[in-house]
Amino acid sequence: MDVPEAIELIEKAVAEEIPHLKELHHKNNEFTLWCSKMYDILKAAFGENSREYKEFFTNELWGVRTLGSDKDFQNDYVNVVEQYELALRKILQRYELVGIRASYVATAEHPKAFIAHGGESTARRKLCEFLDALKAIPVIAEKEPSESRSVNQHIDWCLNQSDCAIILATKGDIDGKTRKWIPRGNILIEIGKIQERFPRRTVYLLEEGATFPTDISEKVWERFTQECMDKAFIKVAKELVAFGIIKAIKPSK
Repeated sequence: MDVPEAIELIEKAVAEEIPHLKELHHKNNEFTLWCSKMYDILKAAFGENSREYKEFFTNELWGVRTLGSDKDFQNDYVNVVEQYELALRKILQRYELVGIRASYVATAEHPKAFIAHGGESTARRKLCEFLDALKAIPVIAEKEPSESRSVNQHIDWCLNQSDCAIILATKGDIDGKTRKWIPRGNILIEIGKIQERFPRRTVYLLEEGATFPTDISEKVWERFTQECMDKAFIKVAKELVAFGIIKAIKPSK
């Protein structure tokens, strides 16, 4: 799930689901199921370490009262629902300020593509130049200001600024068992984060002569070499159009 899809579900939750939950008796089962659903949505779209997920998670105060009347418990229940509502409204406000709506990806003029890579290379330079030509902005973590974030926090932040991801898996290390080239460890770690953040908006590119681990090898990828990336560029362009990141425009006659 990506951010625009999550924003659409959050908007529905605030407009329709929360008013319904407030009308229920505090001894209902729907609220717990709804919280679980929202946790899954926020985790899938933003990540478990994201500000969005943590702000929502820390609002869980339901059940702290041990004594009181049924009215007291009902008031506590409604207050907790309202805290969750406030957390979701903060998310909507935050993304409204940066222009993200449910239809954002399809209409953005300059979408951003996070690039997971194994370091500076000819292939990375060519990929960035190609994205620039498509009017898409490449997001490379080490080139973005870190603002005192940890490495993991910085990767999460960069992913949250992006609309899709491109795995540029260059040859990095020799696997101790297979003796074959595999991508650098940081790429494999970032792939895990990316698969949570962009399960349907990720492009996989694999350098000729390298192999992915078995848990990633089932993905569809395109090969490239440092000297020739033509097929990889065609793959990127096709996928970005399919994602709704860029639009194919017919030439005027």
